[in-house]
Amino acid sequence: QHNDNKIKKSTKRKRKAVSTRAPPTRIHESLSQLSISPPSPKKQKIINNEVEEATTSGPSQIKGSKCKKEKNLHNDFNYVPDYLKVSNRVLKQMLISSFDNAKDIVKRLNSKEKINYIRQYTCLIHRLLYVQLQESQWKYYYDIGVQENIWTGRVSKKWAAMNSMNYTYGRSKHLILQRLKKIQQQLQQSSEALQNFGNQPLPRCLSDMNPPLDFTKMSAMVTALVRKGQHKLTQQFEHNKKMLILESTDHRLVKNVHDLKPNKQQIRSIRNIWKAIYNKKQMEEQIEILKHRIHSNCLPPAFNLLDYSLNKIDKILTRSKQDCTNDNDSKQKTILAARRLKKIGRFKYDLLELSIAAGEQKVRYYDKIAKKEKKKLITMSEKLKKNNTNSDMFKQLIEAIDAREKHMILRADYITKQKLKSFFDEAPASQDDIMNNDGVGAN
Repeated sequence: QHNDNKIKKSTKRKRKAVSTRAPPTRIHESLSQLSISPPSPKKQKIINNEVEEATTSGPSQIKGSKCKKEKNLHNDFNYVPDYLKVSNRVLKQMLISSFDNAKDIVKRLNSKEKINYIRQYTCLIHRLLYVQLQESQWKYYYDIGVQENIWTGRVSKKWAAMNSMNYTYGRSKHLILQRLKKIQQQLQQSSEALQNFGNQPLPRCLSDMNPPLDFTKMSAMVTALVRKGQHKLTQQFEHNKKMLILESTDHRLVKNVHDLKPNKQQIRSIRNIWKAIYNKKQMEEQIEILKHRIHSNCLPPAFNLLDYSLNKIDKILTRSKQDCTNDNDSKQKTILAARRLKKIGRFKYDLLELSIAAGEQKVRYYDKIAKKEKKKLITMSEKLKKNNTNSDMFKQLIEAIDAREKHMILRADYITKQKLKSFFDEAPASQDDIMNNDGVGAN
């Protein structure tokens, strides 16, 4: 009996914990409006069986667990992306927007059979272009490995943490060649699947069309749609290439410093300089993200807690409004509600401003540490120079440290830029007049 009560209590607590968890949200118009609500759940349409069979040469192989699907998202040869799982109506709109003067052709795709045929063709084009993208990426890894000897590098995680660096980068030559061999097989399969599909007789719904459908233009539309759908994937591949160069260069520059064999005191100062620069750039990144959150009106998820805590008050005010019979009382309640929303919006804005100010103070602190350690290192080197005629070694050490410092800044700036770019892809469009009228920027 006692154990049963314990189990009931624990499950009750779990339910409460789940129910109070705030879903990811977006702000709609202005910070002052406090109109934060979870995005409406989108229904995922199941693709027609014949579409799956045409694109996967049999029943779908991707019905595994969600975790496994996400893990192998870009490695699964038969993966059908989300932009091809949309409804027929949405697919038509996407085709229209992908190509000039496409509306007249798409209008003629007025039956489920016609649009399903085009969907099958689109999936096959996607698979071919996807494999070609992968081939391009892995060929790049091989070429840069041969030309610049950039294959794979690894240090211990402890060593990486001490030197403020990533512990690994790149891929081995064996893995790259193995992957390229597999991609060649997939390329052949996808080309044959597309060719076989084209050799099949057209369905009657398409062959009986008068005038005949312009398949040359339709093919161009589908290709444009797929390239547009794979745009983010292409950007990710380009990012991977850039990061390979940045990480391999970082490893090389750290090695260059240690190859000069600085003493223990110098190593301590060098690592303190690098740690301060790393922390400074991390903080600057957070500040930039917060600033862009303000400008794009997309608040951090933590702000949802404030909205959830005020839900009961909202319900009471709404109920009071409905019960109200006096016009003056109704107007007064509306005015009070508007003032309340504006003040809460201003409060959120002020919290972001305080976070930015605190971050900027931290940046100055890390900058001060880096300069202090640099000064200590130079003083230490000057003392050693008096006892050692080999002054070139100390000069080389300072130059090597400076080179790594500049590269750390370059790498961090690139990563911040990419994060902000990704942030804007998902954030709602900013409105110019929000901060000027009655928004949170008002005094």
